[in-house]
Amino acid sequence: MDVKARARAEAAIRAVFAKYRKTQATDPRMLATLSSGKLYELYVLSQVVTDLDNRGFTLTFVGSTPLSGSAGAVRSTLKFKGAPGMIKLSDSHFEVMVPGSSQPTYRLFLNIEFDTLGSKLNSVSDDSGRHELDIILTPATTGYPTNDEILLGVECKAVANFEKGLVKEALGVRREMSLLCSGQPSDLSLLCGGPIKIVSADPPSEFILAYLDPKGDHYADSPRSFGIDFTLLQP
Repeated sequence: MDVKARARAEAAIRAVFAKYRKTQATDPRMLATLSSGKLYELYVLSQVVTDLDNRGFTLTFVGSTPLSGSAGAVRSTLKFKGAPGMIKLSDSHFEVMVPGSSQPTYRLFLNIEFDTLGSKLNSVSDDSGRHELDIILTPATTGYPTNDEILLGVECKAVANFEKGLVKEALGVRREMSLLCSGQPSDLSLLCGGPIKIVSADPPSEFILAYLDPKGDHYADSPRSFGIDFTLLQP
């Protein structure tokens, strides 16, 4: 990600976070320390938040729990996990309310591992029972969500050269989220009351592969058959 793209990404991130909380959008010093990959995840998150808002959902940002000794402090801090892991409501996330509701039913998190479809079908004792999603929308509030607790999963690829290996990786993640089936409405689109999105997946989750390199567009047609949306997102 070059200097100009980074500046555009930071501006977009600040604008989105400013909309969903009254405090300062985010600390510029924190943005400056992020790797290109982490900054791109945050940029894609800002685009996902905007899209959910446009689809009629109401979102509220909830920052990380303040450090001990800072009781009463506003939870306005955006903090990344050091490594992929389980859901903790003390981590930064967005609460998501469906149209017409006054209580959050779903939450949007970064860097969450989920229990795979394979681990549900067979007893798994090795490291294959969980996979990470860079961004996840789920009703789960603790622990590792199951594959049928995912409404939206997003993988972010901040690479300058998009290669076929990324397609294979996305196909593998999709397989561990759902089985191939005839097209059916996604759970997410049924909640918002807007245009219905048809996905060939059971459970009918939505899955996005976001990337920087326009060459990714050349690999989109076949994976679309499995409910994977290839999305070029450039700051």
